[in-house]
Amino acid sequence: MRLLFLLFLVFLVLWAAKGLVRDLKGLVRENPERKRATPLSDELVRDPVCGVYCPKSTAYRVTRHGETHYFCSEKCREAFLRSS
Repeated sequence: MRLLFLLFLVFLVLWAAKGLVRDLKGLVRENPERKRATPLSDELVRDPVCGVYCPKSTAYRVTRHGETHYFCSEKCREAFLRSS
């Protein structure tokens, strides 16, 4: 009976170790989504409504009187348009 319990315990430890190794490999592998992320060289622009900085390439834009304003979200862009 002890031998059976010991074998079961060894099985559980090995099963847990295999899962841990699989999870660690997943963390080390490059995520394909990460490659599509905004490059670090992208210029950051400040949202004039809420003050948040966001990448220029993904920011919402409005051009007023020859000046382009950048926003972090559609909500901030709409608030700016309402206030002007």
